[in-house]
Amino acid sequence: MRVAIVHRVQPGEKPNLDELRELCLTAGYEVVYELIQRRYPHPKYNIGPGKLAELKDAVKKLNIEKVIFENDIKTVQEYNLAKALGIPVMSRVQLILEIFSLHASSKEAKLQIKLAELKYELSRAREKVRLAKMGEQPGFHGLGAYEADVYYNEINRRIHTLTKKLASIKKRRDLFRLRREKYGIPTISLVGYTNAGKSTLFNALASESVPVDNRLFTTLSTTIRLVKIRGRRAFLSDTVGFIKNLPSMLIDAFHSTLSEILFSDLILLVADFSEPVDVVKEKLVYSLETLGSIGAHSIPTLIVLNKIDLVSDAERKVEKLGLTLPYVMISALYRTNLDLLEQAIASMMGDYVVATAKIDGSDESSAKVLSEICKKSNILELKYEDGFINLKVETPNYLAEKLKRLSLVKSFRVEGS
Repeated sequence: MRVAIVHRVQPGEKPNLDELRELCLTAGYEVVYELIQRRYPHPKYNIGPGKLAELKDAVKKLNIEKVIFENDIKTVQEYNLAKALGIPVMSRVQLILEIFSLHASSKEAKLQIKLAELKYELSRAREKVRLAKMGEQPGFHGLGAYEADVYYNEINRRIHTLTKKLASIKKRRDLFRLRREKYGIPTISLVGYTNAGKSTLFNALASESVPVDNRLFTTLSTTIRLVKIRGRRAFLSDTVGFIKNLPSMLIDAFHSTLSEILFSDLILLVADFSEPVDVVKEKLVYSLETLGSIGAHSIPTLIVLNKIDLVSDAERKVEKLGLTLPYVMISALYRTNLDLLEQAIASMMGDYVVATAKIDGSDESSAKVLSEICKKSNILELKYEDGFINLKVETPNYLAEKLKRLSLVKSFRVEGS
Protein backbone atom coordinates (compact mmCIF):
# COMPACT_ATOMS: atom_id res chain seq x y z
CA MET A 1 0.00 0.00 0.00
CA ARG A 2 1.30 3.46 -0.98
CA VAL A 3 1.32 5.91 1.93
CA ALA A 4 2.25 9.47 2.80
CA ILE A 5 3.84 10.28 6.17
CA VAL A 6 3.34 13.59 7.98
CA HIS A 7 4.90 15.22 11.04
CA ARG A 8 3.70 18.55 12.38
CA VAL A 9 6.42 19.71 14.74
CA GLN A 10 6.26 22.37 17.42
CA PRO A 11 8.68 25.29 16.97
CA GLY A 12 12.11 24.02 18.10
CA GLU A 13 11.05 20.35 17.96
CA LYS A 14 13.04 17.82 15.91
CA PRO A 15 11.18 15.90 13.13
CA ASN A 16 10.96 12.13 13.55
CA LEU A 17 10.09 10.98 10.03
CA ASP A 18 13.09 8.61 9.79
CA GLU A 19 11.68 6.37 12.51
CA LEU A 20 8.12 6.72 11.17
CA ARG A 21 9.41 5.62 7.74
CA GLU A 22 10.98 2.51 9.34
CA LEU A 23 7.72 1.74 11.13
CA CYS A 24 5.85 1.99 7.81
CA LEU A 25 8.28 -0.41 6.13
CA THR A 26 7.86 -2.84 9.04
CA ALA A 27 4.08 -2.72 8.51
CA GLY A 28 4.52 -3.41 4.79
CA TYR A 29 3.74 0.10 3.53
CA GLU A 30 5.55 1.92 0.72
CA VAL A 31 6.29 5.54 1.64
CA VAL A 32 5.95 7.70 -1.49
CA TYR A 33 5.50 11.17 0.03
CA GLU A 34 6.73 12.98 3.15
CA LEU A 35 5.51 16.25 4.66
CA ILE A 36 6.85 18.28 7.60
CA GLN A 37 5.26 21.45 8.95
CA ARG A 38 6.46 23.64 11.80
CA ARG A 39 3.48 25.14 13.58
CA TYR A 40 1.18 24.68 16.53
CA PRO A 41 -1.68 22.22 15.89
CA HIS A 42 -4.56 23.42 13.75
CA PRO A 43 -7.79 22.58 15.64
CA LYS A 44 -9.54 21.14 12.58
CA TYR A 45 -6.79 19.32 10.66
CA ASN A 46 -3.70 19.31 12.95
CA ILE A 47 -1.70 20.63 9.96
CA GLY A 48 -2.56 23.99 8.40
CA PRO A 49 -5.03 24.36 5.46
CA GLY A 50 -2.15 25.22 3.07
CA LYS A 51 -0.26 22.02 3.84
CA LEU A 52 -3.53 20.08 3.65
CA ALA A 53 -3.97 21.37 0.09
CA GLU A 54 -0.42 20.19 -0.76
CA LEU A 55 -1.14 16.79 0.77
CA LYS A 56 -4.44 16.49 -1.12
CA ASP A 57 -2.65 17.23 -4.39
CA ALA A 58 0.02 14.59 -3.63
CA VAL A 59 -2.67 12.01 -2.81
CA LYS A 60 -4.19 12.43 -6.27
CA LYS A 61 -0.93 12.60 -8.25
CA LEU A 62 0.85 9.71 -6.47
CA ASN A 63 -2.16 7.41 -5.96
CA ILE A 64 -1.63 7.46 -2.19
CA GLU A 65 -3.96 5.07 -0.34
CA LYS A 66 -3.36 6.10 3.29
CA VAL A 67 -1.84 9.00 5.28
CA ILE A 68 0.06 8.32 8.49
CA PHE A 69 0.79 11.06 11.04
CA GLU A 70 3.69 11.02 13.48
CA ASN A 71 1.40 13.08 15.72
CA ASP A 72 -1.34 11.55 17.86
CA ILE A 73 -4.22 13.27 16.06
CA LYS A 74 -7.61 13.79 17.69
CA THR A 75 -10.62 11.78 16.53
CA VAL A 76 -12.30 14.84 15.00
CA GLN A 77 -9.06 15.75 13.17
CA GLU A 78 -8.78 12.22 11.79
CA TYR A 79 -12.39 12.49 10.59
CA ASN A 80 -11.88 15.90 8.96
CA LEU A 81 -8.65 14.80 7.26
CA ALA A 82 -10.26 11.61 5.92
CA LYS A 83 -13.19 13.66 4.60
CA ALA A 84 -10.89 16.20 2.91
CA LEU A 85 -8.47 13.62 1.44
CA GLY A 86 -10.90 10.83 0.63
CA ILE A 87 -8.62 8.12 2.09
CA PRO A 88 -8.02 6.67 5.60
CA VAL A 89 -5.82 8.61 8.01
CA MET A 90 -4.03 7.10 11.00
CA SER A 91 -1.59 8.14 13.72
CA ARG A 92 1.75 6.70 14.80
CA VAL A 93 -0.04 5.11 17.78
CA GLN A 94 -2.39 3.21 15.47
CA LEU A 95 0.53 2.20 13.23
CA ILE A 96 2.47 0.74 16.19
CA LEU A 97 -0.62 -1.17 17.31
CA GLU A 98 -0.98 -2.55 13.78
CA ILE A 99 2.68 -3.66 13.72
CA PHE A 100 2.34 -5.31 17.12
CA SER A 101 -0.72 -7.20 15.88
CA LEU A 102 1.26 -8.43 12.85
CA HIS A 103 4.23 -9.64 14.92
CA ALA A 104 2.55 -11.08 18.03
CA SER A 105 3.11 -14.83 18.31
CA SER A 106 2.51 -15.86 21.92
CA LYS A 107 -0.95 -15.95 23.45
CA GLU A 108 0.04 -13.39 26.07
CA ALA A 109 1.43 -10.94 23.49
CA LYS A 110 -1.74 -11.21 21.40
CA LEU A 111 -3.94 -10.56 24.45
CA GLN A 112 -1.80 -7.61 25.55
CA ILE A 113 -1.96 -6.02 22.10
CA LYS A 114 -5.72 -6.51 21.87
CA LEU A 115 -6.06 -4.90 25.30
CA ALA A 116 -3.99 -1.92 24.14
CA GLU A 117 -6.13 -1.58 20.99
CA LEU A 118 -9.33 -1.61 23.05
CA LYS A 119 -8.02 0.97 25.51
CA TYR A 120 -7.08 3.23 22.61
CA GLU A 121 -10.51 2.73 21.04
CA LEU A 122 -12.22 3.39 24.38
CA SER A 123 -10.68 6.86 24.60
CA ARG A 124 -12.20 7.68 21.19
CA ALA A 125 -15.40 5.63 21.21
CA ARG A 126 -18.11 8.22 21.93
CA GLU A 127 -16.64 10.82 19.57
CA LYS A 128 -16.12 8.22 16.85
CA VAL A 129 -19.76 7.08 17.02
CA ARG A 130 -20.98 10.71 16.90
CA LEU A 131 -18.86 11.46 13.84
CA ALA A 132 -19.81 8.21 12.09
CA LYS A 133 -23.48 9.19 12.33
CA MET A 134 -22.71 12.46 10.54
CA GLY A 135 -21.72 10.57 7.38
CA GLU A 136 -19.40 7.70 6.58
CA GLN A 137 -15.77 8.59 5.99
CA PRO A 138 -12.75 6.33 5.33
CA GLY A 139 -11.86 4.66 8.63
CA PHE A 140 -15.28 5.38 10.19
CA HIS A 141 -17.41 2.72 8.47
CA GLY A 142 -19.84 0.43 10.21
CA LEU A 143 -20.48 2.44 13.39
CA GLY A 144 -23.73 4.14 12.37
CA ALA A 145 -25.90 1.43 13.92
CA TYR A 146 -24.29 1.80 17.34
CA GLU A 147 -25.42 4.05 20.12
CA ALA A 148 -22.39 5.62 21.78
CA ASP A 149 -23.09 4.10 25.22
CA VAL A 150 -23.68 0.62 23.76
CA TYR A 151 -20.38 0.75 21.86
CA TYR A 152 -18.54 2.19 24.89
CA ASN A 153 -19.92 -0.46 27.27
CA GLU A 154 -19.09 -3.29 24.86
CA ILE A 155 -15.45 -2.16 24.72
CA ASN A 156 -15.35 -1.95 28.53
CA ARG A 157 -16.73 -5.49 28.79
CA ARG A 158 -14.06 -6.84 26.45
CA ILE A 159 -11.32 -4.97 28.35
CA HIS A 160 -12.50 -6.58 31.60
CA THR A 161 -12.44 -10.08 30.01
CA LEU A 162 -8.93 -9.63 28.60
CA THR A 163 -7.62 -8.22 31.89
CA LYS A 164 -8.80 -11.35 33.72
CA LYS A 165 -7.14 -13.64 31.15
CA LEU A 166 -3.86 -11.74 31.40
CA ALA A 167 -3.99 -11.88 35.21
CA SER A 168 -4.25 -15.67 34.99
CA ILE A 169 -1.22 -15.83 32.66
CA LYS A 170 0.71 -13.53 35.02
CA LYS A 171 0.06 -15.91 37.95
CA ARG A 172 1.52 -18.82 35.97
CA ARG A 173 4.56 -16.76 34.98
CA ASP A 174 5.09 -15.70 38.60
CA LEU A 175 5.15 -19.38 39.60
CA PHE A 176 7.79 -20.12 36.95
CA ARG A 177 9.84 -17.16 38.20
CA LEU A 178 9.64 -18.39 41.80
CA ARG A 179 10.91 -21.78 40.65
CA ARG A 180 13.86 -20.10 38.95
CA GLU A 181 14.61 -18.09 42.10
CA LYS A 182 14.45 -21.29 44.19
CA TYR A 183 17.48 -22.62 42.34
CA GLY A 184 19.42 -19.45 43.17
CA ILE A 185 20.41 -18.90 39.53
CA PRO A 186 20.77 -15.23 38.54
CA THR A 187 18.74 -13.67 35.71
CA ILE A 188 20.20 -11.44 32.97
CA SER A 189 17.81 -9.30 30.91
CA LEU A 190 18.57 -8.02 27.42
CA VAL A 191 16.91 -4.64 26.92
CA GLY A 192 17.29 -1.70 24.57
CA TYR A 193 15.85 0.23 21.69
CA THR A 194 14.10 -1.84 19.05
CA ASN A 195 16.36 -3.17 16.26
CA ALA A 196 19.55 -2.76 18.32
CA GLY A 197 20.43 -6.44 17.89
CA LYS A 198 19.15 -7.91 21.16
CA SER A 199 17.85 -11.11 19.57
CA THR A 200 21.10 -11.62 17.63
CA LEU A 201 23.02 -11.30 20.90
CA PHE A 202 20.56 -13.63 22.63
CA ASN A 203 21.18 -16.25 19.93
CA ALA A 204 24.96 -15.84 20.30
CA LEU A 205 24.95 -16.22 24.09
CA ALA A 206 22.28 -18.94 24.29
CA SER A 207 23.16 -20.86 21.09
CA GLU A 208 19.54 -20.30 20.07
CA SER A 209 17.75 -19.31 16.88
CA VAL A 210 14.99 -16.91 17.93
CA PRO A 211 13.69 -14.86 14.95
CA VAL A 212 16.01 -12.04 13.86
CA ASP A 213 14.93 -9.37 11.40
CA ASN A 214 16.05 -5.92 10.29
CA ARG A 215 12.52 -4.65 10.90
CA LEU A 216 11.33 -3.07 14.15
CA PHE A 217 9.61 -5.10 16.89
CA THR A 218 10.65 -8.62 15.85
CA THR A 219 10.51 -9.58 19.56
CA LEU A 220 7.20 -8.91 21.33
CA SER A 221 7.25 -11.50 24.12
CA THR A 222 9.91 -12.53 26.61
CA THR A 223 12.08 -15.55 25.76
CA ILE A 224 14.11 -17.12 28.60
CA ARG A 225 16.90 -19.68 28.31
CA LEU A 226 19.39 -21.21 30.75
CA VAL A 227 22.94 -20.30 29.68
CA LYS A 228 26.49 -20.57 31.00
CA ILE A 229 28.61 -17.44 31.22
CA ARG A 230 32.22 -18.27 32.07
CA GLY A 231 31.01 -21.45 33.73
CA ARG A 232 28.31 -19.63 35.70
CA ARG A 233 24.72 -20.67 35.09
CA ALA A 234 22.23 -17.86 34.47
CA PHE A 235 18.79 -17.31 32.97
CA LEU A 236 19.03 -15.07 29.90
CA SER A 237 15.90 -13.10 28.99
CA ASP A 238 15.21 -11.41 25.62
CA THR A 239 12.58 -8.66 25.99
CA VAL A 240 10.46 -6.38 23.79
CA GLY A 241 12.35 -3.41 22.36
CA PHE A 242 11.78 0.16 23.50
CA ILE A 243 10.78 2.98 21.15
CA LYS A 244 10.47 6.74 21.48
CA ASN A 245 6.97 8.04 22.27
CA LEU A 246 5.64 4.56 22.94
CA PRO A 247 1.89 4.97 23.58
CA SER A 248 1.07 4.90 27.29
CA MET A 249 -1.56 2.20 26.79
CA LEU A 250 1.14 -0.03 25.27
CA ILE A 251 3.42 0.51 28.26
CA ASP A 252 0.50 -0.46 30.50
CA ALA A 253 -0.41 -3.47 28.35
CA PHE A 254 3.18 -4.74 28.32
CA HIS A 255 3.84 -3.94 31.98
CA SER A 256 3.66 -7.62 32.94
CA THR A 257 6.22 -8.45 30.23
CA LEU A 258 8.50 -5.56 31.20
CA SER A 259 8.10 -6.40 34.90
CA GLU A 260 10.30 -9.47 34.30
CA ILE A 261 13.17 -6.98 34.09
CA LEU A 262 12.52 -5.97 37.73
CA PHE A 263 13.61 -9.44 38.90
CA SER A 264 16.90 -9.32 36.99
CA ASP A 265 20.26 -9.48 38.69
CA LEU A 266 21.89 -7.75 35.72
CA ILE A 267 20.61 -5.70 32.76
CA LEU A 268 22.41 -5.69 29.41
CA LEU A 269 21.37 -2.46 27.68
CA VAL A 270 22.04 -3.08 23.98
CA ALA A 271 22.57 -0.12 21.62
CA ASP A 272 23.19 0.10 17.88
CA PHE A 273 26.71 1.58 17.94
CA SER A 274 26.72 2.09 14.14
CA GLU A 275 24.22 4.97 14.34
CA PRO A 276 25.32 8.63 14.65
CA VAL A 277 26.55 9.66 18.11
CA ASP A 278 23.56 11.92 18.85
CA VAL A 279 21.14 9.11 17.88
CA VAL A 280 22.95 6.56 20.08
CA LYS A 281 22.87 9.04 22.98
CA GLU A 282 19.18 9.77 22.51
CA LYS A 283 18.22 6.10 22.38
CA LEU A 284 20.33 5.23 25.43
CA VAL A 285 18.77 8.09 27.39
CA TYR A 286 15.28 7.00 26.40
CA SER A 287 16.01 3.35 27.25
CA LEU A 288 17.35 4.32 30.69
CA GLU A 289 14.29 6.53 31.27
CA THR A 290 12.03 3.59 30.37
CA LEU A 291 13.91 1.35 32.83
CA GLY A 292 13.49 4.05 35.47
CA SER A 293 9.76 4.33 34.77
CA ILE A 294 9.23 0.63 35.59
CA GLY A 295 11.43 0.84 38.71
CA ALA A 296 14.53 -0.94 37.35
CA HIS A 297 16.97 1.98 37.79
CA SER A 298 18.78 0.36 40.75
CA ILE A 299 19.62 -2.93 38.96
CA PRO A 300 23.28 -3.20 37.83
CA THR A 301 23.41 -2.25 34.13
CA LEU A 302 26.05 -2.97 31.50
CA ILE A 303 25.83 -1.05 28.20
CA VAL A 304 26.51 -3.28 25.18
CA LEU A 305 27.52 -1.22 22.14
CA ASN A 306 26.61 -3.58 19.32
CA LYS A 307 27.51 -3.61 15.59
CA ILE A 308 31.12 -2.51 16.15
CA ASP A 309 31.87 -4.12 12.76
CA LEU A 310 30.15 -1.12 11.15
CA VAL A 311 32.15 1.50 13.10
CA SER A 312 35.48 2.83 11.78
CA ASP A 313 36.87 4.65 14.85
CA ALA A 314 35.19 2.98 17.82
CA GLU A 315 37.41 4.41 20.57
CA ARG A 316 36.89 7.99 19.45
CA LYS A 317 33.16 7.46 19.05
CA VAL A 318 32.74 5.97 22.52
CA GLU A 319 34.59 8.98 23.99
CA LYS A 320 32.02 11.28 22.38
CA LEU A 321 29.21 9.31 24.03
CA GLY A 322 30.57 10.21 27.49
CA LEU A 323 29.17 7.05 29.10
CA THR A 324 28.96 6.91 32.90
CA LEU A 325 27.92 3.25 33.07
CA PRO A 326 30.27 0.31 32.34
CA TYR A 327 30.25 -0.73 28.67
CA VAL A 328 31.57 -3.31 26.21
CA MET A 329 31.87 -2.90 22.41
CA ILE A 330 30.86 -6.01 20.43
CA SER A 331 29.46 -7.39 17.21
CA ALA A 332 26.81 -9.97 18.09
CA LEU A 333 26.52 -10.98 14.43
CA TYR A 334 30.22 -11.79 14.03
CA ARG A 335 30.73 -12.71 17.73
CA THR A 336 33.45 -10.05 18.07
CA ASN A 337 34.50 -9.37 21.71
CA LEU A 338 31.94 -11.82 23.11
CA ASP A 339 34.69 -13.08 25.41
CA LEU A 340 35.07 -9.55 26.83
CA LEU A 341 31.31 -9.31 27.24
CA GLU A 342 31.15 -12.63 29.11
CA GLN A 343 34.02 -11.52 31.34
CA ALA A 344 32.18 -8.29 32.18
CA ILE A 345 28.93 -10.17 32.81
CA ALA A 346 30.64 -12.67 35.12
CA SER A 347 32.25 -9.89 37.14
CA MET A 348 28.91 -8.05 37.55
CA MET A 349 26.62 -11.02 38.24
CA GLY A 350 27.66 -11.19 41.91
CA ASP A 351 26.59 -13.70 44.56
CA TYR A 352 29.36 -16.12 43.51
CA VAL A 353 32.28 -17.18 45.67
CA VAL A 354 35.30 -19.40 45.13
CA ALA A 355 35.11 -22.31 47.59
CA THR A 356 37.79 -24.91 48.31
CA ALA A 357 36.85 -28.12 50.13
CA LYS A 358 37.94 -31.68 50.84
CA ILE A 359 35.15 -34.27 50.74
CA ASP A 360 34.96 -37.94 51.73
CA GLY A 361 34.53 -39.70 48.36
CA SER A 362 33.04 -42.82 49.99
CA ASP A 363 30.11 -40.95 51.58
CA GLU A 364 27.08 -41.87 49.42
CA SER A 365 24.88 -39.19 51.02
CA SER A 366 27.18 -36.52 49.60
CA ALA A 367 26.80 -37.74 46.00
CA LYS A 368 23.53 -35.89 45.26
CA VAL A 369 24.76 -32.56 46.62
CA LEU A 370 28.09 -32.95 44.88
CA SER A 371 26.32 -33.68 41.59
CA GLU A 372 24.26 -30.46 41.96
CA ILE A 373 27.37 -28.44 42.75
CA CYS A 374 29.16 -29.81 39.68
CA LYS A 375 26.18 -29.01 37.42
CA LYS A 376 25.61 -25.48 38.69
CA SER A 377 29.16 -24.30 39.37
CA ASN A 378 32.30 -23.47 37.50
CA ILE A 379 34.74 -26.27 38.40
CA LEU A 380 38.20 -24.77 38.84
CA GLU A 381 39.90 -27.86 40.27
CA LEU A 382 38.82 -31.47 40.91
CA LYS A 383 41.22 -34.14 42.19
CA TYR A 384 40.68 -37.64 43.62
CA GLU A 385 43.24 -38.63 46.24
CA ASP A 386 43.24 -41.56 48.71
CA GLY A 387 39.42 -41.79 48.78
CA PHE A 388 38.96 -38.06 49.16
CA ILE A 389 37.87 -35.40 46.67
CA ASN A 390 39.73 -32.09 46.61
CA LEU A 391 37.41 -29.53 45.04
CA LYS A 392 37.73 -25.87 44.08
CA VAL A 393 34.63 -24.27 42.54
CA GLU A 394 33.20 -20.91 41.64
CA THR A 395 29.66 -21.28 42.91
CA PRO A 396 26.55 -19.43 44.16
CA ASN A 397 26.47 -18.67 47.89
CA TYR A 398 23.69 -21.15 48.64
CA LEU A 399 25.70 -24.02 47.10
CA ALA A 400 28.83 -22.90 48.95
CA GLU A 401 26.85 -23.40 52.18
CA LYS A 402 25.90 -26.94 51.10
CA LEU A 403 29.53 -27.63 50.26
CA LYS A 404 30.58 -26.37 53.67
CA ARG A 405 28.35 -28.96 55.34
CA LEU A 406 29.93 -31.73 53.25
CA SER A 407 33.49 -30.62 53.77
CA LEU A 408 35.83 -32.19 56.30
CA VAL A 409 36.67 -30.11 59.38
CA LYS A 410 39.07 -27.17 58.72
CA SER A 411 39.32 -28.01 55.05
CA PHE A 412 36.72 -25.54 53.79
CA ARG A 413 37.78 -22.12 52.53
CA VAL A 414 35.87 -19.31 50.77
CA GLU A 415 37.32 -16.45 48.72
CA GLY A 416 35.42 -13.49 47.28
CA SER A 417 34.68 -13.88 43.54
